[in-house]
Parts: sequence; structure tokens; C-alpha cells
Amino acid sequence: MKTISAIKVAILSASNYITVLVNTVLFPIFPVMAQALNLTLRDLAILVGIVSFPSALINLGGGILADRFGKKIIIVLSLTLYGLGGLLAGLSIILMEEPYPVILVGRLFQGIGAATPMFLSVALVGDIFQSLERSKALGFLETANGLGKVTSPILGALIGLITWYSIFFIYPIVALPVAIATWKVIEEPNENKGVDWEKQKKAFRQFKDESRIITLLVAFLVIFILIGTMFWLSDFLEARLELNQILRGVVISLPALAMLLTTLFAERIHNKLNPRFIMGGGLILTSACLIGIYHTLETILFWPLIVALGVGAGIVLPSVDMVSTSVEIKEIRGVMSTIYGSARSLGGATTTITFSYLLEYGLQLTFYSIAVGGIIVGLIVLFRMNEKKLLPKELLPDK
Repeated sequence: MKTISAIKVAILSASNYITVLVNTVLFPIFPVMAQALNLTLRDLAILVGIVSFPSALINLGGGILADRFGKKIIIVLSLTLYGLGGLLAGLSIILMEEPYPVILVGRLFQGIGAATPMFLSVALVGDIFQSLERSKALGFLETANGLGKVTSPILGALIGLITWYSIFFIYPIVALPVAIATWKVIEEPNENKGVDWEKQKKAFRQFKDESRIITLLVAFLVIFILIGTMFWLSDFLEARLELNQILRGVVISLPALAMLLTTLFAERIHNKLNPRFIMGGGLILTSACLIGIYHTLETILFWPLIVALGVGAGIVLPSVDMVSTSVEIKEIRGVMSTIYGSARSLGGATTTITFSYLLEYGLQLTFYSIAVGGIIVGLIVLFRMNEKKLLPKELLPDK
């Protein structure tokens, strides 16, 4: 890869990495934050949800904005808003006696800013690079995304050693230079075709099919369980295991690490099994681990179950990605990806609030109700999903 191409890929990968940090980087400092600001678990859940809800909604319109104004300008504006939202939250903590409402406003800005860079950077790679360079560039973007999920709790724990609220100032420190670099270095092809409303309609018509709706539900549930478990871990580790902040960050990252490592081997699985077996089996594994975790809290089996939960998510998500990007009508693939991205963002948006509400009624009710729901959907996938309606013949596994 040429030097200038490598620089462009590094910039776009950095935007991916930065936006992934928006929530999980805060998990290790939540106990300290709750004590300092006198917040409840529900208050902390809202801090996460208020970021993810805008992402879920704006993902649907991000492609339209990019078609109208250009991908690069939307990424630059998004990263700027993302950084300034973190700055607003950080300054409110320093300057105000009751900063929580203003922190929420800053987090809302961050949610709006975090919505589009991830999938627009992928689209830009498709515009800028060709053939082998494109494949390599997409690989780097996916790696940056995975590393963000894995390293963010550890990074949050390390930064929190300075002061717990210093994390909020990291957002502008990293986001604004990347926004400037994107504006200066990335050259977007001048192909402003306007908004293709017929393309948008074709994409949404795909969801008349039952199998397509089922995969959307799978995308929602896997992220719901994964992020919800990581959120619960931040509270559990403080209350039960009394780990120091850095170790807490490492443990919180375990499910995400297991998910990342599993995705590296996902292609081998996909070449052998139909998507319904992968999605259904992976979702059932992820859900069953919640029940196992509840029964092994005081035993060594707790740790492999935390890892196995991430493995289940790592099995499912690449299959969902394949379904979302392999629709036979080529011109709607980008829109389809944003719809599935919205489902995943909605899972991240609702999970912390749901977990915090259910935890008030006990851990058993929380884990069993979510696990049973996930297992039921997994069984629906196994018995009702028809992958032949979702994938072209050449993408189905060899028999």
C-alpha cells in the first residue's frame, strides 16, 4: 500500500476507533463517578442510553445526508460534535455543583456525532480504493473497530487514574485532530448524485420478508446482551470482587476480547454451516451463558462463561454482517447496512436502562428473563429463518 493510501486508511481507521470509545470507556469509572456525583445505577444507564438512541435513529438518515452533502463533510462535522460534546460534559463537572443534566446534553451531542463516521468511513474506502487496496483498507477499519471494543475499558481505567472525569476531555483531544486530518487529507470523489429516494424505499421493502425481520432482531439482541453484561460487570466487580480500577477494566473487556478473537475465525464456520444455524446457535449460546453466570458467581466457572458469552456474539455478528451486505440488489447494500447498524445501536441504547431497571428486582429475574427471550428468538431463527431468501446461492455454504 502506498504511503498516502496508508495515511488515509489510518485516518479513517482512527475515526472508527474513536467513536467506538463513546460508552465502554466509561464503564470502569462508573463506580467512582456514581459516588462523586451521587448517581444511581439508573442514572449511569441513562448516560449510556442517551448516546446510543441518537445513533440508532441517525444511522437511518446518515446515508441520506451523505448522499446530499458528501460523506467527508458529514464525518468531519460528526467528529467535531463528538469531541465538543465530551468537552462540554467535562467542563460541567469542573464548573458546576450539579453537572449531571449538562453531562447528559454533552452525551447527547456525542451520540449524534458517533452515529455516522463508522459506516461512512467504510463507504469512503469503497469510493477511494480499488481491488486489493480496498480489501486491505476494510480489514484495517474492522480491526480498529474491534480494538476499540476490546481496549476501551482498559483505556478508561488507565485514564481514570488521573481523575475520573479526565476521560471526558480525551474525547476532544483525539476527535478534533482526526476531524481536521479527515478534512485536509481525505479526497472524496466528486459524485454528488443527490438523494435516491427509490433506493431507500427498495431497502425498507426487503423487510416484508419474515427471515429479514428475524435477522434484524438477532442483530439487536446480541448487542443488547453483550453491552448489558459489560455494564452489569462494572457494578458487580465493584460490589463483589473489589478489584482495582485497571483490573476492573481488563475484566470488563473480556467478553469483547472473546468476541473479537472469534470473529477472526468466523469465515471457517460460515463455510461449513448455514446462517440460521450460526445465528440461532450463537444467540442460544450467548443467552444460556447468562443463566450459567448467575449460578456460578462465586465459582471459577464464572470466568469461562463470561468469555463464552463473547464467543457467542463473535459467532453471530459476522453472519449478520454477511446478510446485511449481501443483498442481491447491489445499489441498496449501503442502506441495508445502516438499517442493521441502527438495530445494533438500538440494542446498545436500550440495554443499560433495561438491565438497571430489572436489577432492582434481582439478578435472577434479570438474567433469566433476558436469557429466555434470547433462547426463544434463537429457536425461531433455527426453525423459521430461510437463508435462501437472504443470500445469493454462491454465498451459502458448500455441501
